[in-house]
Amino acid sequence: MAVLKDEWGGYTIQLDEEKEGNHEASVDYIFQRIGESVPIKLQNTNFDTECPPTRPLVVSEQFGAIFVAHNEGFCVAKTRDVIEAAKEIKEKNRGSCIQDLSIVDVPIGKAYILALSTDFSTLAVTVGGVVHLFSVDSLLNKVNVVYCVAL
Repeated sequence: MAVLKDEWGGYTIQLDEEKEGNHEASVDYIFQRIGESVPIKLQNTNFDTECPPTRPLVVSEQFGAIFVAHNEGFCVAKTRDVIEAAKEIKEKNRGSCIQDLSIVDVPIGKAYILALSTDFSTLAVTVGGVVHLFSVDSLLNKVNVVYCVAL
């Protein structure tokens, strides 16, 4: 094994040999799929394959919400509602899309990057070469969805 420093100051670990290790059970973690995949929208959900969004999903554990990009903007939905929809799709083979479950659907154009500020109070959304900043509180409470634009 060798550790190499790259030109940007990062490190790369080069392995001499790759092999599958032993799998050991642990009581620390369990990963279980909840339901089935939930579509973002019922129609026109395919992203441009030539230029897909870089970060189309942000999850806020603090607010129990997800922010999801789509072709015309982004949706905000409660995480528990999306989980229930995933379970319903698994059990009944039908259910709601995220757009139908959304608290608010913001049609600002094709969103490429969604990111939350470190204090979770602001959502940054890039559309083209413009960054739109939204108050998370106003999105969750549908109170005059206010944003500013940074170029």
